[in-house]
Amino acid sequence: MPANLALLLTVIFVIIAFRSDRKRGEPASNALIWPSLWYLVTASHPLGVWLQTWGVPIPGGSNDPTDGSFIDRYFFGGLTLIGLWILSRRQFDWGDIFRRNRWLTALIILMAASILWSQYPFVSFKRFIKIMGSVVMAFVVLTENDPFVAFTTVLRRCLYIHLPMSIICVKYFRSIGVNFDWSGTAQAWQGISTTKNVLGQVAMLGVVYFFWEVRRHWKEYGWRNLHLAYLLMALHLLRGSEQDVSMTSISVCLFAMFVFLRIQALRARPEYVRPFVTKVFYAVMIMVCLVVIHGLVMFPADSIFGKLITVLGRNITLTDRTYIWSDVYAAASRNPFFGVGFGGFWIGRLVNIPWNANMTWVLGQAHSGYVDTFLQLGIAGWCVLAGVIFSTFPRLIESLDDNFDFGCFKITLFLTILFVDMTESVYLRGDHHLWFILMVIIWNVPVREKAPAVESADLEETRDGQERMESIPSMV
Repeated sequence: MPANLALLLTVIFVIIAFRSDRKRGEPASNALIWPSLWYLVTASHPLGVWLQTWGVPIPGGSNDPTDGSFIDRYFFGGLTLIGLWILSRRQFDWGDIFRRNRWLTALIILMAASILWSQYPFVSFKRFIKIMGSVVMAFVVLTENDPFVAFTTVLRRCLYIHLPMSIICVKYFRSIGVNFDWSGTAQAWQGISTTKNVLGQVAMLGVVYFFWEVRRHWKEYGWRNLHLAYLLMALHLLRGSEQDVSMTSISVCLFAMFVFLRIQALRARPEYVRPFVTKVFYAVMIMVCLVVIHGLVMFPADSIFGKLITVLGRNITLTDRTYIWSDVYAAASRNPFFGVGFGGFWIGRLVNIPWNANMTWVLGQAHSGYVDTFLQLGIAGWCVLAGVIFSTFPRLIESLDDNFDFGCFKITLFLTILFVDMTESVYLRGDHHLWFILMVIIWNVPVREKAPAVESADLEETRDGQERMESIPSMV
């Protein structure tokens, strides 16, 4: 099939998916288009990269890595301003939110303060604005009348586009969808994402969400459910290329499905949910500690931890990540308590680990959210991040009482992101799609009060009656 024809058919399929989505009748407002755009772009290439791919000339281009992308700066800045306007219309109480989320507020204050000692404060400031933009977009979702419907709507809209377009790019537009190694032989699928691991994360979200959708609507639609096709797409992308299977993506998906299905199975026995989730949480925290220590002191391959890594399909260096961590720890040792400053390290080849200067590609993360947190915010950042994690966890368990399905999604994705950050960097990255999801999960925002439908109907009827009375001529 010609590539352009395949693309056209895919666009038609996506349009059909969106049209069927509008018939669901779920109360999602038009304001959700803005967080949906934010999430879609962060889950794929930056907008500037797409414009360059399509041959659109971009004004103000520069080779200076401190300048950043002109297009993306105004795109994310514009969405942030729109989000602030929406929140002002909803009379959003910032003071109350910051009081409800003291540890998250402390993390934001620490990130903002660290700009003062960053070697590139303007770059750090711009990245801090993007972080706040992701928070604003999360607040737009959480201040909807039904936050769960809003969250699933944003996620579903992104997946409707991302999954089929990634398959088309892998199959027909390989310069976009496939990444080759240095020899030009081995290939890794990346779809419309930046890397195979990001594609794997999106596919994992697709597997969890569309499995839930297909399962709860099975009696209604059966095999005719369009979401079943999307579930198969997600599984196909998760498998990846036969030459470069992403064990990270597969292990993350298996972990997420295990937690999600187990919590769903305990719906009728809620007293067993807390012990199960607590065990998983502390198991992940122990693994996090071991991975962090492993970056400082290498465990031998025949140790229990080394054998566990082997079982997960990794070598003892976690695919050379320990070499990165060793150099990163050395570079950050000059300021271990407060780090080098938020957003002030991974800037092209500037302020980077020494061996990066001799490479043909530029490393943009430490491949560990916990290591990157230490690198930017030091031990203080670790302490505040721990406060965020341990204060959020019990609140997520309590959220099961308000909305079991939303609570199930929150707990599953929270634990999964903790798990992902052992070998991938999500924390403190405003341009990462999982950071946006994390913001939706962990911020404690009170649900907006709804006016009772009966009262609204009575009020409308009263107004109509008054208008009819006023239209009757006076008999006096």
